[in-house]
Amino acid sequence: MIGELIRNKVFWIYDALKNSGEIKKHYNDIKSKMKNSNSDFEKQLEALLLHANNTTSFYKNIKSKKINEYPIVTKRNFADNFNEFLSDEFANQELHKMSTSGSTGTPFTVYQNRNKRNRTLADIIYFNEICGQNLGDKYIFFRVWTDKNKKSAFERFKQNLVPIDILRLDDESLENIRDLLKKDSSINSALAYGSTYEHLVNYLSNCGDTPEMFNIKLFVTSSEVLDYKVKRRIKDVIGCKIIDRYSNQENGIIAQTGDLSEEFLVNTASYYVELLKLDSDEEADEGELGRIVITDLYNYALPMIRYDTGDLAIHCGKSDNGQIVKFKSVQGRRVDTFYDTKGNRITAHAWSVHMWKFDKLKQYQFIQEGQNSYVLKVSGGKGIYSEEEFVRTLCNVLGEDANIKIEFVDSIPVLSSGKFKKTICNYTPSN
Repeated sequence: MIGELIRNKVFWIYDALKNSGEIKKHYNDIKSKMKNSNSDFEKQLEALLLHANNTTSFYKNIKSKKINEYPIVTKRNFADNFNEFLSDEFANQELHKMSTSGSTGTPFTVYQNRNKRNRTLADIIYFNEICGQNLGDKYIFFRVWTDKNKKSAFERFKQNLVPIDILRLDDESLENIRDLLKKDSSINSALAYGSTYEHLVNYLSNCGDTPEMFNIKLFVTSSEVLDYKVKRRIKDVIGCKIIDRYSNQENGIIAQTGDLSEEFLVNTASYYVELLKLDSDEEADEGELGRIVITDLYNYALPMIRYDTGDLAIHCGKSDNGQIVKFKSVQGRRVDTFYDTKGNRITAHAWSVHMWKFDKLKQYQFIQEGQNSYVLKVSGGKGIYSEEEFVRTLCNVLGEDANIKIEFVDSIPVLSSGKFKKTICNYTPSN
């Protein structure tokens, strides 16, 4: 407990001394706007649009203060015209780089100015806090850890972080996690893909575990939304709160649920969110499934105006100033699991980290046809990457005996719903 308090104090002292207290200012602003609605968002929108008009090639000919007169943009637009979106104002400044493969299979890199990065950190602190994870508390981060994203011993100590690799969630890995959750009473929470929690709670349930065996207080999902039945099972087996978080690498935290809830509170303090119809750019009606389109109010280095995230949601409430403040549900974040050559289940999110280095691709799609038979379709990589590079990378994940066919294609079709399926598993293990 003392260690957590010290980390908390040190963070804010460092922010005050080295950062002029900018993160604290953002935190207070977010807290105020989330409680009282963001009455400044129209001024923020107007300022962002003016900035984009004056400093980017892509928006220079759009002289309008009305957000609905701006085009909808996707990852493909950024990949094809990246330099046109970059702001001239930040040409010689050091920017924060965020790389993502994304749920749509289109990898790309986003640059963020310092103010945006500070805003993102403040968002994380605020949304963690409202669900029970205070700054400085010890937490587990379940993800695939590679040489590219692994934390040093000092970073782990500073962040009070316990990293756990989830490339293969076999019984040995799950038993180690089980043992950690039972023995380390100082761990307050965990952050993971929804599917990781599902595998874990199934294992713990089969072991006959019950809530009094655990001390962890909070599970937060990332990228994958859990079914209510799975959340209920987590509550029954582990006894902790379970929060769904809708976020992405390129922007940050967009919306978050309460405990055991399927209703999302939208982060109106940092984003302007629209829900548009599936077959047009008209506004979706309340209760209607629509495309999530966001405008990031703080990234001035790479203005993301009316960015189609590729995800779907149903909104169930607007504020008096017209902002969407709640989602009834978020859909489109679930992806198929597949299997390595030994039958261990792997999620697409777990292996997509290994595809980050292929950032010149337009899209990719991974298909499992049999126990050790796989196909990787790649668009935009011919002449840039060799088949051997892809095979070598995937064999490290799937097993050396994996039979991997690489197909270079011009494009990869989407589903009838308009969604792109990054992984397809046509194989079912016999046991």
